[in-house]
Amino acid sequence: MAGPVTLDCPAKVNLALAVDPPQPNDPRRLHPIASWMAALSFADTLTVERVVPDSESPGESSFELAYAPDAPVPGAIDWALEDDLMFRAHALVEQRMGRPLAVRVELQKRIPTGAGLGGGSSDAAGMIVALDRLFELGLNASDQSALAAELGSDVHFALGVLAGQTSSIVTGTGDQVEPAPCSATWPIHLVLILPPFGCPTGAVYAAFDRLNASKSPINADDIRELARGFTPGNRELFNDLTAAAADVQPRLKSLLEDLGRLSPRPVHVTGSGAACFAVTDSADDAEGLAQVIRDELNVAALSTQTI
Repeated sequence: MAGPVTLDCPAKVNLALAVDPPQPNDPRRLHPIASWMAALSFADTLTVERVVPDSESPGESSFELAYAPDAPVPGAIDWALEDDLMFRAHALVEQRMGRPLAVRVELQKRIPTGAGLGGGSSDAAGMIVALDRLFELGLNASDQSALAAELGSDVHFALGVLAGQTSSIVTGTGDQVEPAPCSATWPIHLVLILPPFGCPTGAVYAAFDRLNASKSPINADDIRELARGFTPGNRELFNDLTAAAADVQPRLKSLLEDLGRLSPRPVHVTGSGAACFAVTDSADDAEGLAQVIRDELNVAALSTQTI
């Protein structure tokens, strides 16, 4: 029997994010996007071990979720297990395979929820990969994509990360993932700022629709060119959801103003917020700026990099 599978499930940042209003004929009201996404060294840790049934027990799955001792924003698991995307991924794979897949799961969380960092999606992707390895399910890319489509758009990117594609141009409704053009600057060093509040994704997109009724259509080629020519001093990174996130969460607007005074480089929101980041020239510069932010604003901030 295969031993336990332990995976780092990385956070992601949207280095660039363009968003269009939903298509009028889409009953799901999903927003087309074009984004340059990158995985970070900052990650949750997922361990999955197969449970073998015996004469005493048929074998049942167990799940232990907790924030890691080194989590930068200590928290509590205050959501129902059934709502956890990693748990739902396990149930979905069991359903697809038509049989129980009994496992013992330990998830150490570091990525805060409601931050726009894709932690839940990354954990779900990790569960799919771990089950595939432990039970030799033979899931191909098409199988994994079908699972991701039922779990959430960021799961497509997260599965690519675990397959080794850590920098991607993501289009469609998050379901079309291609390798990003190679940048001469890699890894990218950055400061990740983790405020003690989140931004509800649905409310942010609703605010975006209200604020951007006449927005120009997105152009994915512009984002490909941005990725290809990126340097740390580049000031062209952007996020179309920033104004909407600040509208929904006034504390984010205030934080961005404070960060703008402290950071020599632009500070960007990732995803629908509320986490933010600033690109730096080196790991030392990132740690130095993170310390200033912690000292001056009493907000969690850490030095990390793309992988």
